[in-house]
Amino acid sequence: MTEQERPWPQITLAFGGVCWTGWSLTMFATGATTGPIRAFVGFSGLVLAVGLLGVVLRLPWIYKFPGGEGSGIALVGGLVFAIGQWLTLLVDGDVLVELLIALGVLALVGGTLLLAIALLRARRTPPWIGVALIVGTILFLGFSDGEGLTTLLAIPLGLSWISFGWYLQSNPEQPTEHLEPSALRR
Repeated sequence: MTEQERPWPQITLAFGGVCWTGWSLTMFATGATTGPIRAFVGFSGLVLAVGLLGVVLRLPWIYKFPGGEGSGIALVGGLVFAIGQWLTLLVDGDVLVELLIALGVLALVGGTLLLAIALLRARRTPPWIGVALIVGTILFLGFSDGEGLTTLLAIPLGLSWISFGWYLQSNPEQPTEHLEPSALRR
């Protein structure tokens, strides 16, 4: 990856993490779970999906591991999650819309876990980034309906997306020969 084409996926991932953390804090501070908050939540899912698309298109090393598939699954999950959140603005309380959101969350969680495992296996990023994505994803599963202290469980996932995007932005791509030999055999 050249210097000219490098920044947009990483910056978008980091911005998606900022949006993710922002809606969680806003939801906690205001206690609101409808209206503009849902639009903000949907926007964060869309931004993460665009960042993940960039990861899939711009980081070819990720295909040696389950990260390419994980990024793709999380990308679809982010889009479905965003569409579901925006549909609640039109049809609040509809069972099908809530099912759509649940399917989006399932894909986002599953894809993120696959991506995190790939980051740990590839050894192209510090291990703490993969661990942060795993821990943040597991904590996000306790989010529930977004009321009370459980709202804060979305913050670690947002912070881990910020960390991942920031690390990729500040550390240019290394050639494959810089991988540890055990990572190349996988």
